[in-house]
Formats: sequence, C-alpha cells, structure tokens
Amino acid sequence: MFTVCPLPSPMSADAEQSALSCTSLGGEPCRRCLTDAEPGERLLLLSYDPFLGDSPYRCASPVFVHAEKCKPFDGPGLPEQQRRRLLSARAYDDLHLMFDADIVAGAALPELLERFFNSAAVSYVHLHYARQGCFAARVDRA
Repeated sequence: MFTVCPLPSPMSADAEQSALSCTSLGGEPCRRCLTDAEPGERLLLLSYDPFLGDSPYRCASPVFVHAEKCKPFDGPGLPEQQRRRLLSARAYDDLHLMFDADIVAGAALPELLERFFNSAAVSYVHLHYARQGCFAARVDRA
C-alpha cells in the first residue's frame, strides 16, 4: 500500500560540500539506509529540503547520512528506525499542500498511513521525528 523512500545517494554537490562531518555517538538515524548509526561511524550532518515541488511548507531540515556509501533502504514495509520512534506524519496533496497531519508512535504508523492514503487527495506523506522535528523519510503510495 505504501513505499518508504530514503534520501538520494549521493546528495547534491552543494549539500554534501556544506555538510558537517562528525563521529556517531550511536543511534543517529541515517536517512539513506534508514538504520541507526553505530558508535564511531563517520556521519555527515547536512540540510535537506524534502519537497519535490514548490510549497509554502517547504523547509530545509538537518539530517544525518553515513559519510561512507550505504545501501539505500528499499523495503518492503517500514524500517525499524521508524517503527520505534515517535513521529509527526504530514500528508500532502498533488499541489504540495498539507491535507492532514498527526503525531503517532511508530508501531501505529501503518494504520495512520492507511488512513491517510484512503483519501484520494493524499499524494505522499512526510515523516519527521517528533522530538527533534527533523525530516525522517517520505512515504509514497505503492
């Protein structure tokens, strides 16, 4: 019913060039492979705007990605990274306008996504980590 889309790899040259290189303390969520970093791994902290079109909701967000190439998440289902965190889910229409939104425990995310995608008006969903507010992943209809 839905597909979780990781960040592209590589990012734009500008994004990666302005990124801050850091060493993981452990648990930082990589937005490419959608797994948490292990202590000591090299990460890039960069700014990412998840919108693929013009939107008044457009806003760059800080995200971590592994500094070394990692395999992008390719499903099926939800990554463990999202299933165990508190999330803000924001549903958008084809015009990139917010249609619906909710806060959800990751374990209940499949039911919320089903509710969102039951509306023909919903085109895609952005997930954000509710506590930090950072972009987590985009979810599309399957």
